[in-house]
Order: sequence, then structure tokens, then C-alpha cells
Amino acid sequence: MMKNLKNLSILLMLLISSVSAIAQTFNITGTTTGLADGTWLYLRTSSPEKTLDSTKVKNGKFNLVGKTNEKVSQLAVYTAKYENYVFFWAEQNTHLQLKNGEFKKAIITGSKTQLQADLRNKLKEPNRKLQDSLIQLLAKEKDIAAKQELKEKLNTAKNAEREFDINDVKENPNSLISAYILSVYASNWGKEKSAELYNNLSSDMKNTTYGKTISDFIMLNKEIKIGGKFVDFEQANATGKKIKLSAIKAKYILLEFWGSWCGPCREENPNLVKTYNAYKNKGFEILGVAADEKKEQWLKAIKDDNLPWENVSDLKGDKNEAALIYGINAFPTNYLIDEKGIIIAKNLRGEELKKKLAELLP
Repeated sequence: MMKNLKNLSILLMLLISSVSAIAQTFNITGTTTGLADGTWLYLRTSSPEKTLDSTKVKNGKFNLVGKTNEKVSQLAVYTAKYENYVFFWAEQNTHLQLKNGEFKKAIITGSKTQLQADLRNKLKEPNRKLQDSLIQLLAKEKDIAAKQELKEKLNTAKNAEREFDINDVKENPNSLISAYILSVYASNWGKEKSAELYNNLSSDMKNTTYGKTISDFIMLNKEIKIGGKFVDFEQANATGKKIKLSAIKAKYILLEFWGSWCGPCREENPNLVKTYNAYKNKGFEILGVAADEKKEQWLKAIKDDNLPWENVSDLKGDKNEAALIYGINAFPTNYLIDEKGIIIAKNLRGEELKKKLAELLP
């Protein structure tokens, strides 16, 4: 008995030491220009949002310390109410030169990963400026033919950016930036291309948080299409009760992917509530799937927007497992499912949704 307890104790010590070995402490030092002494600065992780430290500016300097389970982490330094903020790739000792009102232009040293990110951004800058100018011209243009020409040029620029990102991921398989970029665009690029790029990543990158997210997408994604059968899933509702999509009984179900943080989602909710109230007694139901991380924010959005239908979430943010199954790459996104379980439409909103339901449920 004593021997078993001793062995158990040794095992626990090994587990604790292994976890400690994985954890990385980040020392974030910096100088500021234009910020008054006593101004509070905060340090947090990018995703999920977790505050790591806070401090006051003193003599134009600051020192923040945070710990994560990654050797390199995407962190943010910001002032109260995010009046100033900057996201950056932190390594063990990273230094920031910050100017009030221009945190995004921070000079960052001590992080090789951030240097890689800066180089990528510099190479992509001409294309991004081109897209911005085309978007501005489109907003002003009245002529239909000229607008179409501008749209084609914009699509060409977007495709060029996509190809740049794909090639960059392919050519830099041992880069954390590559793993991050692929995790962001996997659902957009599709299962086949994402699997190809994931298989090309180094084993170190596959074992990062981003690598695991990509692996989850490849494993879970079902490449849902209009005309195909819905795929069932189960998540907890606002009270913690597990709800399956298949448990929602109606002639037509709108599977609505949204988030409390998503501006367009929140703007659409009042219209959706009106449509729901108009057709709920005729056989229409909604299942909301929230891409949230913080339960209190999700519940507050449900209350503030007066959402009367069932809402679920696994609190994994935009990496929600149902969102991965359905390949969601933008919010809001929805699917209309008939009583036979067939997906008959996608992204019906506002008047388009009302018109469709008027045809189906006269």
C-alpha cells in the first residue's frame, strides 16, 4: 500500500514538472510616448481571451509578465476600453516601443516570429492597398458596367492574396505563422487543400494549438452542401442542457451560426426575431449556434436581443465543433433544413428569408 502511494506521488510530481516544462513565461518590456505616467496597460492572450497581467506606465516605461503553454504566443497589449491596442507574436523576452494613438505601428524587437509576420505583411501590403482602393471606387461608382469591371479586378486581387497565403504556408512548413494562417483559413480553403497543407507541416507545428485546430477541422468537416443531408451534433444550451439538432422538430429549421461579438449578427437579430414570431406557429424553428468563448457574454446577448429560440454553444469561439462540421468561415451563416433533413438553402436573411418562408409556409 505504502509502495503504491509512493509510486503515485512520484508520478504526480513527474506530471507537474512536465506541465511546468511546457509553460513559457513571457517578459514584455516597453517604452511609451504620449502616455501619461499612471496609465494602465493590460496583457492578454489573443484567443481565448485571458488577461495575464496589468501594470502602470512609470517614467515612460512598463513591464508585463505572462505565462502560456506555448513557446511563442500571440498576445495583446492595450489600454482601458481598447483605446490603444496591438497584437503581436511574443517570445520569451519581447520589447515594444509604443506611441499613444499608434499602438498598431509599434516597433517590436526580441521576437523572430514577429519579424516573420512583419515580412509577410510587407509583401502583402501592395495587394491590400489595391483592394482598399478598389473597394472605395466601387462604393462611389454608379455605372453598372464600370462596377462590374471593378468587381472583377477586386476578385482577381483577392485570389492573388489567397494564392500568396497558400504558397507561403506550403513553402514554410516549420513556421508558426504558417500554422496560424492555415488554422484561420482552413474552412475557407476547403478540406482537401487544408489536409494537403497540414500534412506538409512539420511535426512541431502540427503539435501547436493551431495545428490541433486544423486537425480538428479536417477530422470534423463534412463539406455540407445544399441538397445534401444535415449532419447532427449536440451542444449545451443556455441552462447547460444538451441539445441535439435532430431534437428540434419543425417543418423547417434555420440553423443559425452567430456570435455575441459579431456586429452583423447582432444587427440581423431583430429582423430574425420578427420573422420567427411570424412563422413559428406554422412550423418554423431556429437553432442558434454561438461562436462564443465567454458564457456570460453569450447569455447577455441572448437576453439583450430577446432571442426566443433554442441556443447552444461549446464555448470554443469560432472553433465551435458544429461550425467546423459545417465549414463555417464567416458569421453570420445559416442553413435552412426541411422536415426530411435536407438542406434547401443557405444564408437567407432579412427579406430573402421572409420570402422563402412565405413560399414554404403560406
